[in-house]
Amino acid sequence: MEIIVLEGSSNTGKSTTIGLLYQLLLNVGTSTNKQPLGGDPKDFSDIVINYKNLKIAVFSMGDNSTAISQAIVHYNNQKCDLFICSLSTGTPKIRANNRINQFNNTRISKTIASQILTESQANNNDASRIFALI
Repeated sequence: MEIIVLEGSSNTGKSTTIGLLYQLLLNVGTSTNKQPLGGDPKDFSDIVINYKNLKIAVFSMGDNSTAISQAIVHYNNQKCDLFICSLSTGTPKIRANNRINQFNNTRISKTIASQILTESQANNNDASRIFALI
């Protein structure tokens, strides 16, 4: 299994971006069982199939290191080809980073909104960038 990680500070749009990426995947693939995670309505997990013959796990709860680590194990056991997640960089996230580093991984830094780039544009750009990596 390969891993793509969208990482950045808290409240920069990581979960929103993963949600946008998920919508891009649903345009070309099929959801198997979307599940809410934690208390944030933006946080979820799912496996998307039928895109490039891949089994793609999506996990948006990037603040919980243990949950990320456990999800990686779970989706690897489910024989997913790709695991895409967010990861908050506000604290070390030792468990998550140790688990991520056991796999071939690509880390994408979350684009931050600015005077010339709205939050919506930053999120859509990042979602498209990740989608292009698949």
